[in-house]
Amino acid sequence: MVPFIIIAAVIVIVIVTGALIYAFHDFNGIPFTGFNYPNNPYSKGAIGEAQIACDFDNLNYWGYKGYTLRNIYVPYHGKVTEIDVLYITVKGIIVVESKNYSGYIFGSESQQQWTSTLRAWRYGGSNKFNFYNPIWQNRTHIKALQEYLGGVKAFSFIVFGTNCELMHLSYNPQNVCVCREDYFKQMVIQTLDGAESIYDEHTIEAIYNRLLPLTNVTEEVKARHIDTVRAAVYSEVCPRCGGRLVLRTARQGKYAVHQFYGCSNYPACRYTRDAGVTESIP
Repeated sequence: MVPFIIIAAVIVIVIVTGALIYAFHDFNGIPFTGFNYPNNPYSKGAIGEAQIACDFDNLNYWGYKGYTLRNIYVPYHGKVTEIDVLYITVKGIIVVESKNYSGYIFGSESQQQWTSTLRAWRYGGSNKFNFYNPIWQNRTHIKALQEYLGGVKAFSFIVFGTNCELMHLSYNPQNVCVCREDYFKQMVIQTLDGAESIYDEHTIEAIYNRLLPLTNVTEEVKARHIDTVRAAVYSEVCPRCGGRLVLRTARQGKYAVHQFYGCSNYPACRYTRDAGVTESIP
């Protein structure tokens, strides 16, 4: 009886140790510490992207063959734009923008800002965090990809983590799919089943080989990308058309006397930004 208890105890220790090692390392083998897990945005993003890549691997196993790439820095108008994850198939390229926000998510395809609301249980009320419209963000990614490859069919997916609730979201499902990660595989299968094959195996392999080098850029390129995004968000330059942002005040409607930044090229460009909003880095 005693040897059996000892063996069982050893097995439990091994399992627990393995689980702890797995929990405190991300999917690229980078250890998490008390300083970067789980509140560090890089750590959260890396976990979300790795889970999506794992979902794509499962799809490949189920017969939806394709090639997965992560963190692709695509040249675009003299700069670069970063795609979180994509999956190259004979029916087109699935382009994923991964978001790992908590709380209740609100937004629409036409709004520049989406909102994540966290309930402040201790003091009552709620905390709100605004972030750039991920549909617009991924639209830019797809445009860059299509320009770089000379035109390809792409499907836009916005995938949130499972630690949030998608509340009031308004968008055209013909243009984009917005879902949580736990529904992601189901939605991808539904999309692929409803699409026609337009590429052969040789073509998707060629696309993969052309994009693969874009996943291995220098730290300098990555740093320049972050600086460019920050400059677009926080400067007085319109990130959509390059025009000048002008501080304006709404004069009618429910936003009357509310201040915002509007593009000087209005009405040709309708970009606006709340004067008091702090945005996250796309």
